[in-house]
Amino acid sequence: MTLQLEPSGEGHPLARSLSTVLLRKTLVIALALGVVASAVTMWVDLQREKNAVEDLAVNFMSSAAPSAAAAAYNYDQAAAEQVAKGLFLERSITGITILNEGDVMVDEVRNVPPTLPQIGLLGSVDEVVLSQALYEPGANQQGTPIGELAITIDRSLVAPEIVDRLFTFFFITTAKNVLFSLLLFWMIFNLLAVHISALARMTQLWQPGAPKVCLPHLPHFLKHTEVAALGNRIEELTLLANGALDSVKKSHDAVVDSNLELSDTVRDRTRELEYVNLRLQRMADHDSLTGLYNRAYFDRLMDDAFSMASHAKETLSILLIDVDYFKAFNDFYGHQAGDKVLVSLGEILKRIHERTGCILARYGGEEFVGVLKSDAATAKQVAKDIHAALESAAIEHHHSTVARRVTVSIGTASTAEEGCNANMDVLVSAADDALYEAKFSGRNRTIASTPEIRAKAQEQRLSVRALLDAIEAGEFEPYAQPQVDARTGELVGAEALVRWVRADGTVVPPASFMQTAEQTGLIKKIDAIVLEKLRSFLSTHPTALPRLSFNVTGESFASTEYFNAILELSTSSETGITVELLETAFIDRPNEHFLWQLDALRDAGVEIEIDDFGTGRTSILGLMSINPNRLKIARELISPLAAREGQLRLVTSVVEIAASLNMNVLAEGVETKETAQTLIDIGCPIQQGFFHGRPMPMHDLLKRHPQAKANIRNGA
Repeated sequence: MTLQLEPSGEGHPLARSLSTVLLRKTLVIALALGVVASAVTMWVDLQREKNAVEDLAVNFMSSAAPSAAAAAYNYDQAAAEQVAKGLFLERSITGITILNEGDVMVDEVRNVPPTLPQIGLLGSVDEVVLSQALYEPGANQQGTPIGELAITIDRSLVAPEIVDRLFTFFFITTAKNVLFSLLLFWMIFNLLAVHISALARMTQLWQPGAPKVCLPHLPHFLKHTEVAALGNRIEELTLLANGALDSVKKSHDAVVDSNLELSDTVRDRTRELEYVNLRLQRMADHDSLTGLYNRAYFDRLMDDAFSMASHAKETLSILLIDVDYFKAFNDFYGHQAGDKVLVSLGEILKRIHERTGCILARYGGEEFVGVLKSDAATAKQVAKDIHAALESAAIEHHHSTVARRVTVSIGTASTAEEGCNANMDVLVSAADDALYEAKFSGRNRTIASTPEIRAKAQEQRLSVRALLDAIEAGEFEPYAQPQVDARTGELVGAEALVRWVRADGTVVPPASFMQTAEQTGLIKKIDAIVLEKLRSFLSTHPTALPRLSFNVTGESFASTEYFNAILELSTSSETGITVELLETAFIDRPNEHFLWQLDALRDAGVEIEIDDFGTGRTSILGLMSINPNRLKIARELISPLAAREGQLRLVTSVVEIAASLNMNVLAEGVETKETAQTLIDIGCPIQQGFFHGRPMPMHDLLKRHPQAKANIRNGA
């Protein structure tokens, strides 16, 4: 192996060539440093000017805040718009928003010509949004705001003369650096480059194996310098190079042999890595339990499929599949059995994919999703195949008391339907609304998205939003309905009923929101608000009532915090506390934890009452295991008491059963004097209903209490 250096040719001006290189490098570095230094200085000055612009805008906003507050307080739209016009006198303000308790009075933006040239980040729009709370005129600034004033500031709108000054400084500084670099080059580098070029020419003439080179004559000022040392070192290296070449040849041969062996090892390891990568890729894209695609991969697939379908103007349909009563199945059979159900369903969906081409994935928990490039009719047929395959699988579910076999509910949506083709999220949301409708309609069915279903779902979401706002504002109040001894008219207690009292004083009856609250789980928060307000009332009026009862939902009763709050209320109040449990919430064999909770309430002095008795399915054995203090006969049995003879015998039987079990009774829904007297005659004098008093605010009941006995005797 021979190392050769190609000569540069006769008469090649090496010294000038090196000088040119040095000159270019010097100029580039000097220019770059000058530009950077100038740019940094310019940027710092610009930021200072931007801060000044922002401070001026803040002063404008502060000066306009009183006027904006007055406009918001008086709901004066014209005044609010005048405030906006005044603020727009400041050049840097590009947007103004004035809010009055969340309502937008003014929301204006404007385009202002930039004063900075568009040179990347330095001259780009630099918007800042500032806001200031608005308070009632003359009120303490620490009080509750009545609105908000927000402005958008473009800090890049500095004064034009500032821009001119910055760029003039930039160009002068840059030019100065360039001139200085030229002077430095001609004073120092040019002389040095000549002698370095001489050394380069000497090394070009040397060939491996040739004798050592002779150093050129150096001027006196370069002796004993790095240039002289470089020449001496070149002379030594020419001697070492010849010996090193022999070693290189030997090493080369050894490396060739080693590379052959290494290439075989690398090839084997590459195959192993490819196999591992394939496994990792499958694990990343597939659900570990069912083997179907997972949600992350399916979402990416869906985005691509939606884009392609939109571009090609093809129809895309989606199916959302949810296992019915899966939580009940897990609770009874255990999570391992639940996993087996999901695996079985996954196998069914794989076969559906092979037969129909529908791409299916596990979307999370017991929910699956499918997509296919076809219309709604095809999606409906695929859903029908899924139902049929699952029915053939016959996965038993009967011990859970909710279904005989495992079934699924399916919601479908198609981009061919108006309103479902905006984006992928809209399509999935439409299918989800249809799935909810399938669940609500009885499960084990497929329902396709329609405008009516989506409108209903949107109304439901608005209802939930209104409930959330009401919960946040604490708008739920306990109303009391008196419970009296109809023989004497004596007030023996009251039931606390929840009412939604809006900020404007409108009272929303429970029928308008309870179903939504129970379906969404918000009932627990409502119960907590009402219980806290009852605690506050009883702490102020500890002996106002003989007894206070309130209904407890199954969701709230399962909450440890709510249960402990009931215990605390009973121990801290002199008023007797009664917990009303819905009969429809219990089965014949209550679980041990529930019975333990009842014992804990009794130990704390809390009475247990079965509400709406006669409308559920509680057996005598179940009633004995719960052992309530009182049965509250449902209004559905009381209302037609006078009109139906059979109804009277039925209520009489309930009273006799309660007596035989050593339980008291209370009749609700008493609306006439005749009904009240009939109940007295059959042994049920403790009554509640419109005849004895409608639900009213707790304090109104206190006002009425002294007259309660007289009003009842007079038939009020």
